[in-house]
Amino acid sequence: MTTGQEVHPDLVTTDAREWIVVDGAGGSAHGSVGGWPLRRTHAWLHATKSHGEVVTVLLGLEERLRTDAGVFDLAPVLTGEASVESAVFEHFSPQPWPTWRYRASDVVIERSLFMIQGHHAVVVGYRHVSGGVARLRLSPLIVARDPDAILREGPDLQGLAQDIPGRVRIQITPLDPTLTFWHQGRFIANRLWRRGIAHGLEPRKSEEDALVPGHLDLDLEPSEAAVIVASTEESLFRHLASEGRLGTPPPGTLAECVAVLAQTERGRRSAVLASAVQGADYTARQAAAAHGEGVLARRPSPLIEADDPWTQRLAWACAQGLARRDGRLTLLDPFPAAIERPTATLRALPGLISMRAFETVSEILRGLTGYLDDGLIPSSLEGGIRSGYQDPEPSLWMIHAAELLARRSEDPATIRDLYPQLESVLQYYRGGTRAGIRVDSDGLLQVGDEGIKSAALNALWYHALVAMAQMARLVGRKENAAFFLAWARQHGQCFNDTFWDDASGTLHEAVARSGPVRGLRPEHLLAVSLTPPVLPPERAARLVDLVEHELFTPLGLKPESDAVHVEPMWLGTFLAAYLRAKGRSAEAHTRARGWLSVLRTRLDECTSGHVPAVFDWPSRRTRRGAPLPPVDEARPRGASPLAAAELQRAWIEEVAHAEGAPANA
Repeated sequence: MTTGQEVHPDLVTTDAREWIVVDGAGGSAHGSVGGWPLRRTHAWLHATKSHGEVVTVLLGLEERLRTDAGVFDLAPVLTGEASVESAVFEHFSPQPWPTWRYRASDVVIERSLFMIQGHHAVVVGYRHVSGGVARLRLSPLIVARDPDAILREGPDLQGLAQDIPGRVRIQITPLDPTLTFWHQGRFIANRLWRRGIAHGLEPRKSEEDALVPGHLDLDLEPSEAAVIVASTEESLFRHLASEGRLGTPPPGTLAECVAVLAQTERGRRSAVLASAVQGADYTARQAAAAHGEGVLARRPSPLIEADDPWTQRLAWACAQGLARRDGRLTLLDPFPAAIERPTATLRALPGLISMRAFETVSEILRGLTGYLDDGLIPSSLEGGIRSGYQDPEPSLWMIHAAELLARRSEDPATIRDLYPQLESVLQYYRGGTRAGIRVDSDGLLQVGDEGIKSAALNALWYHALVAMAQMARLVGRKENAAFFLAWARQHGQCFNDTFWDDASGTLHEAVARSGPVRGLRPEHLLAVSLTPPVLPPERAARLVDLVEHELFTPLGLKPESDAVHVEPMWLGTFLAAYLRAKGRSAEAHTRARGWLSVLRTRLDECTSGHVPAVFDWPSRRTRRGAPLPPVDEARPRGASPLAAAELQRAWIEEVAHAEGAPANA
């Protein structure tokens, strides 16, 4: 995606486009193409504290360019204060990372931004493209808050600056990380507050204040470049050198160090995308063969081309979630909150498996099995703190991912070591474990003292029984396999007898001792999308039709029928269920590709490649129970690697390989 004056004559349109980059350690940078923070979550550096909590420390930089023709702001922060003339925004490109081009009279400046993998550090570069000599003044906008909060001027934010040759160290508060800037210019201390920074994309008026501890002055000679690095790690470059990231011997200047890091990041991105395309093509061939399209599966030319419209986009959006926590590899979702919720992490693994990232998936599974306790995995893992051993869902998604990994990798050894722990989950649930989680006499899984039996949870439970039967067979435990399969058949019958509401053509949301709890949820699609489906074909078709009518939009599914936002993470599940319920007909595939085309258009319009966690509609245009406005009014919020992974799985395994599928679907 590129944007420029000729495409967006007014900055209002340009502002709506959002970008996000991550650092692989839970930190991120997130913003608008226009450059200023239009949401509370827009900031050039979100980092994590020692206990895993994300803190926003750098909103961005006020950038003022002085040329022979006058003084210009590159991207003025939206406040009520008067500003000098603005430079002309000419161009934006998200690849390989966000890059902007501005013109100030005859001077053309290019700004780029990327993060250093594995470290809370953002690199901002300025390249003099053409014109005369210029001087750039950069004023950091410092805050210390939760990504969804706002900051007001007050004494708690110290902003004490210590000028050291080549860098400046800023103490934000006694409890927050120190922020260090490495630079090639001169630092001038000048503590002041920038008040009334407007977040124009928030649904309600939102303004905040930021502290400016001083200014950095950089000279920009024709055809030269300048860089600054901002990090919450005071020993950043010492650590990079010890990791061998800067070469041997390490470069002697900041610009040379950044050049090495940028080249490494380009190589990492290229490797991720190349591997994803190759793996996706292999999986698409497997899917074509499984769906009876043998001729297509044996086609000499790729089913997934290198310029495939979805695979590279979604592969990178999914890879953005991978991070190291407590020495483990995991997947965080969503950003910028960077939360580790094992349910989301494990739900994303089938998308990684569709790209044949088997080693990555195996490492994540092994890391999370270490937290199994009485058959349960905690609902949240933040800063090594385990919380919420009250939900069986994460463990069931773990079984699902492990079985899929073993089947697709065609290597029983991938799950041989995990098998005893996975089997123990079923044993604990059968005998009863914490939080009232146990299998009732009717074979259904219930939770809590009230004995709540959820339809979505029991769809997962059914699939876990089938999956354990398959894994038991793979590791040579035939008697166990037969037992689990018989148990699954009994459960499937009871599921249909208990949860199906024939009058409404859907599932009860849950069943309690007081009776059924009615409600339609996206999670009900798990009864159709997972293999094998627990619902018979006629019931599956009725459920999918109702979900399509009540919850579906091409941008995501509403969590309930009267919601005014949608969640893209359920689109992959819906597409799998829809195509299965429609017998994978040509008409169904055409509709699915049409929906994906609508989504892709909207993503091109409002993001730089990531998949939002949520799409909101302006509240003034909706009322409770009314149809949602057109999709071009939906606003993205956050970034969800889980949504990207689920879409990737559906694209590769359900849609891309269909006979006659156009290349630009």
